[in-house]
Amino acid sequence: MIIPSGITFKFIVNPSLSDYHQKGLGYIITKNSGLDQFFKNIYLTFVDSYQGNDTSNDEFKGKQMLVKIFCPESIIAIEKDKESDFYKELKSEYSKWIIGAIQSNTEKEYKAKLEDFLLTRRIEF
Repeated sequence: MIIPSGITFKFIVNPSLSDYHQKGLGYIITKNSGLDQFFKNIYLTFVDSYQGNDTSNDEFKGKQMLVKIFCPESIIAIEKDKESDFYKELKSEYSKWIIGAIQSNTEKEYKAKLEDFLLTRRIEF
C-alpha cells in the first residue's frame, strides 16, 4: 500500500474570473467536488493576467487567469500497482467536473481548459 502523491491542477480561464466568481468556485470545489474524500486540504490560487509559466503580463489583465488547485496531503492509501489508474481517473474526472463548474456560470461566459496536472509528493510505507 502507498499513500498517493498530492496533486495540483492548473486551469486557464478566459476571461478572468470576477472576485465573486472566485469565491463561488472556491466554495464549490472545496465543498462539492468530492476531492475532499481523497485529500485533507484543498487550496485555490487565482492569478490574473496569467501569461504562462506562472508569470503575469498586464496585457492579459482581466482577460486570462490561472486557477491553481493544490491538494497536498492524501488521506487514503491505495495498492501500489493501482497508482497510475488512480491518477489517470483523478485527472480525467475532476478536470471535467471543474471545467464544467467554471463554464456553468450563468452570469458570465467563461472558457476553461486544463493546463497542467502535477504530482507533488509521494510517501511509501
